[in-house]
Amino acid sequence: MTPCHIHCTASLGDLVMVEVHSDVRLFEDQWFCDKISVKAPEGEELMFPCYRWLSSKAGLYLRPASGKLPFQDTHPIAYKQRQRQLDEAHNNFRWRVYAEGLPQTVDADSFCKLPAEVQFSFKKFVDFFSTAATELCALGLKKYVHCTKSWRSLSKLEKMMSESFSSSQTYEYVLNHWKEDKFFGYQLLNGLNPMMIQCCSKLPENFLVTEEMVKDSLNGSNLEHEIEKGNIFLCDYKMLDGLVGNVVHDRQQYHTAPLVLLYCNPQGLMLPIAIQLGQTPGPENPIFLPTDPKHDWLLAKIFVRAAEFSVHESDFHLLRTHLLCEVFTMATLRNLPSIHPLYKLIFPHIRYTLHINILARNQLISENGVLTKEWAESHCPSC
Repeated sequence: MTPCHIHCTASLGDLVMVEVHSDVRLFEDQWFCDKISVKAPEGEELMFPCYRWLSSKAGLYLRPASGKLPFQDTHPIAYKQRQRQLDEAHNNFRWRVYAEGLPQTVDADSFCKLPAEVQFSFKKFVDFFSTAATELCALGLKKYVHCTKSWRSLSKLEKMMSESFSSSQTYEYVLNHWKEDKFFGYQLLNGLNPMMIQCCSKLPENFLVTEEMVKDSLNGSNLEHEIEKGNIFLCDYKMLDGLVGNVVHDRQQYHTAPLVLLYCNPQGLMLPIAIQLGQTPGPENPIFLPTDPKHDWLLAKIFVRAAEFSVHESDFHLLRTHLLCEVFTMATLRNLPSIHPLYKLIFPHIRYTLHINILARNQLISENGVLTKEWAESHCPSC
């Protein structure tokens, strides 16, 4: 859009705020205001950032680009505007209890109910949905969308992956190395969720790993010595214990709650040395070792990766990222006016949080959401 220039020769005095309104035009009720730059006759230049859609039905009150704390904003007009903005925020962003035990959310059933400045920009909206539509169409053409058939071999699964995703060095490396122990450990440490790895100072009482079991994996060292050196690590997925998976396509799904013992060797590689797939030790819950038949060991690692996905998506991604971030977003929008330095610092990082979370609640984890139907909505008998 071409910048609009307005000239004025009179002194502007102490410029505290700029009020902007839009003319009503046929077939157009909003326009996007980037910023307003004011150069006073005395030579001083002030910037009033906006970056918002301006409706013909309401005006905007813009403050200078510099951040100000309450004690620095002493002008009566400025003080009233700070309070007016907070009052509007309390009305626009109300709390709602989404589910007992979960963080509270914004009180809005649709992202259309949100103020325009916290909705997706037009470009982001188009990019977001066009990317999803493109990938779904590609999978649909190859008949992989809603596929309910079982994979009869790993080679057929690899064929599907190669047909569905663009080849790259990363893809080729994963395809060739995913079965290896060193890549399994690399994924735990450098993947989406390294938060499960804890330094092991003492073996859990329900993980009965013996020296004899792991001696071949420790390159001549012993387990107690490596624990003392801080080279033994543990991933414990006990939060999954007792959960029952959904029935998907008439087939019962199953969870495991693994315990994984890892060894950081002298070369700095994180290697799995023992896996127990349940929390209760016993003959029906054996400890799998790298020395076991290769397919038994590989299957144990696959179960761990499935548990890792469940914990990552439900806990670290949904709860600790999206839902927890929404609490901070709401607190920022409700308690800090746009002139506050912290608001200016935080807002670019939280701008789209409410929009994306509403989409997730409506399309993914609602009663008829994709994850509710296809993934593992679980119910713990002890809860």
